[in-house]
Amino acid sequence: MLGPLEITHNGRTVAPSAAKDRAFLGELLAHPGRLVSTDHLADALWPDRLPADPANAVQVRASRLRATLRSLTGQGDGGGVLRTQSGGYALDLDRSTTDLACFEEAVCRAEDQPALASTTLAQALALWRGSPFSDVPSTPCVRLQVARSEELRLSAVEAYADLCLAAGAPPASLVADLAEQAARNPLREPLQHRLMRALHLSGRPAEALTVYDDLRTILADELGTDPHSDLRRLHREILAEVPAPADAPQDAAEPADTPPTPLHEPAESPDEAGPAKVHGRSRRMLVLAAAGLAVTAGVCGAVVTRLSEPPVVVMPDDLRPIPGDDSRLDADVTYPDGTKVREGARFEKVWQLTNSGSVFWHDRYLDRQLPWDGPDVCHSPRRVRIPDTQPGQSVLVRVPVVAPDVRVHCKVFWKMVDDRGIPYLPQLRGIFFDVQVVPDL
Repeated sequence: MLGPLEITHNGRTVAPSAAKDRAFLGELLAHPGRLVSTDHLADALWPDRLPADPANAVQVRASRLRATLRSLTGQGDGGGVLRTQSGGYALDLDRSTTDLACFEEAVCRAEDQPALASTTLAQALALWRGSPFSDVPSTPCVRLQVARSEELRLSAVEAYADLCLAAGAPPASLVADLAEQAARNPLREPLQHRLMRALHLSGRPAEALTVYDDLRTILADELGTDPHSDLRRLHREILAEVPAPADAPQDAAEPADTPPTPLHEPAESPDEAGPAKVHGRSRRMLVLAAAGLAVTAGVCGAVVTRLSEPPVVVMPDDLRPIPGDDSRLDADVTYPDGTKVREGARFEKVWQLTNSGSVFWHDRYLDRQLPWDGPDVCHSPRRVRIPDTQPGQSVLVRVPVVAPDVRVHCKVFWKMVDDRGIPYLPQLRGIFFDVQVVPDL
């Protein structure tokens, strides 16, 4: 599961060749050890149009999986891994296991056995062969499992880094892994802190300082704030050990550990804005109104249903929506609506979106439109980049947020736009983050 889908037995490996076969097995793996109903499997495998006999079509996929298991194990029942029960199918994980389950077990074992934690986590992380379920057709439940798995991996990387850094000079592989994860999560400050420490302990202080400078620039541009006090402290410690060139200009002293600066600058007046910005604003008009969400419980969690869309008026020279372009919100991966956060907390809101159309997503952004109600007090970037996404693939979109130091309700509306701020999907409603800021948890 932690990469392209594979089935291994006694050193032999096979992989389902047909997309529907991978989707059938992937859906079962997304519900480990649980019965998945025939109706749910049919809806997942044929979301646009069900076959004439859905139950028979699902049964065909089950038969194909059993045939694959028989060819691998040499046993008539395929090792008894796939069980048929009244109304559905399940994988018998008493007779098999998954690399994801092994990974999770190793992470728990590392917590229980601190003396072996470093070796255990290294072995667990070595199980990863790429993105989880990377060749499995995307379904809502698979996407949730992917998001959960990736978050677990990132936590394990950070825990492994802490152990290596506490032991002294880190291995070169750790520096490479941290650099890769930090590049994928540029606003995750604890990860950047670990990368700086790893570079510093590896005798590469100049690169550690570059990491800090890049992070400070990103935070200033995206959030209008400074790095966390721990990062600023580490930066000063490294600077104290690196002699400046004799002819280098002296920078102003770095500010002390003060509260974050405001995240939103005042709006530019037409005279202050550059000609490109003025031109971009003159070419579009956005009329935003209220939108709603309906959430219904499903086999794999919450399913979001579109109820209404704020009308958007786009100038005629921008063809929107693009034919074949579509987007789907799959899940609030972190901080679902109504979550309570403490005053002044820094947190990261993560949505999972799927490119459900036929158009490749490139150079797209989520643009903060307006607070849902009340003052604009929960601070976040005005715009965050959406990773390039192929049709049918899912992507995690992350927005760093700083809660105010007052008790308040924050609900903010976002839309997918281009670099000029023009919506790509004016016919669809946007997405939200919605939290309650409280004095203490």
